[in-house]
Amino acid sequence: MLQDIRRTAEYLNIVFKVSERCNLKCDYCYFFFAGDDSWKKHPPLVSPEVVDALGAFSARAAKKYGIERVTLIFHGGEPLLMPRARFADMCERLRKHEDGFRFDFGLQTNGVLVRDEWIDLFEKYQISVGVSLDGPPAVNDKHRLDLKDRGSYDRTVAGLRLLQEAAAQKRISAPGLLAVINPGADGGAVYRHFVHTLGVNDMSFLTPDYTWDSGVNEEIVRGVERYLLSACRAWLRDKNPKVHIRVFSELLSAMVSSQAMDLLRTYRDDYRNIISVSSNGDLAPEDTLRVVDPRFASMGLNIETHGLEDLVESDAWREQAEASLRRPEGCKACGWWNICKAGRPINRFSKALRFDNKSLYCKGLQDIYAEIAAFLVRNGIPLSEITSRIAAIDPAPAPEPGVAPENGQLASPPR
Repeated sequence: MLQDIRRTAEYLNIVFKVSERCNLKCDYCYFFFAGDDSWKKHPPLVSPEVVDALGAFSARAAKKYGIERVTLIFHGGEPLLMPRARFADMCERLRKHEDGFRFDFGLQTNGVLVRDEWIDLFEKYQISVGVSLDGPPAVNDKHRLDLKDRGSYDRTVAGLRLLQEAAAQKRISAPGLLAVINPGADGGAVYRHFVHTLGVNDMSFLTPDYTWDSGVNEEIVRGVERYLLSACRAWLRDKNPKVHIRVFSELLSAMVSSQAMDLLRTYRDDYRNIISVSSNGDLAPEDTLRVVDPRFASMGLNIETHGLEDLVESDAWREQAEASLRRPEGCKACGWWNICKAGRPINRFSKALRFDNKSLYCKGLQDIYAEIAAFLVRNGIPLSEITSRIAAIDPAPAPEPGVAPENGQLASPPR
């Protein structure tokens, strides 16, 4: 268990729910509309006492496990619902606890409330900002509505433009975008809107939080997979090294670099370095897991009375740790395992088998891996190098894949 604690501490990420209310009502939101109502029992805004408790919790962990940097993401709900003076006080309080370590502040926002005064705070406290946006108006405003059922696209983009202007002035880092995949949308069109219209170079596409028990029909699943493949092809077609899409960029880097492969194999969809802290100080594993089982949300642990080791030694944590290492039956014969790890844990879950399932989006993930590998082959990277990196320390014997002559895609995944 000490090894698990050290692994968690090495790249410790804390998702801090500073506001457990929101000014939008995105119908797919795991936090408010997926069956976990714990937020109703928590304060709308985090108190100064909980902020101080988190600072002390982090300082204890840093001292005990030799942590030098702690990534702290201000999250929600919508974190900008916190009054600015109170937000500034929170940052000051947290900085006062830095003793032998430092917080790296980040914030995820829907962008609607971004104003120049907020950017002043982001600059002062060195906060990197991510904006949630699902695509052009017809895509974004299908699900991301405000409390009066109005679309949020225009206001979100207005906030994004303010952030981009501040980044151009070197006041803050460039904002990134986080898009939840709409199964009915064209991923390539969304990519082009983000990059060519909005001028964003850093983004991530998030699969919907469906589990094997969600009862979604096959067309929805296939729609998610088509979206991912279309976005991937648009990104590869641009050949723009400045554009970083986490789900794709990490894969491409891993296929050409053994060092990047080692990192991907270690951390790909493995949430053992992510913890969440609610507005009342309750501790839990990575936040989306709360919707699959109450034991991942209501653990009886709090930053005022418990330490990092209490979370890592809990049964719920142990289950997710074992899941990150266990190869599901449906993945036993798959040669992509080292770069896939069965996808996001929530997309693996079922009540019957828990995390012992392949991803709900398995076929789509395999298509992406093949697409990126084939792109590299077409651009001069030997197939043998790619397959040897992917198969490294993989116990399954692996015949070398072929390349489909019609379009240059891999005919089968590396084994």
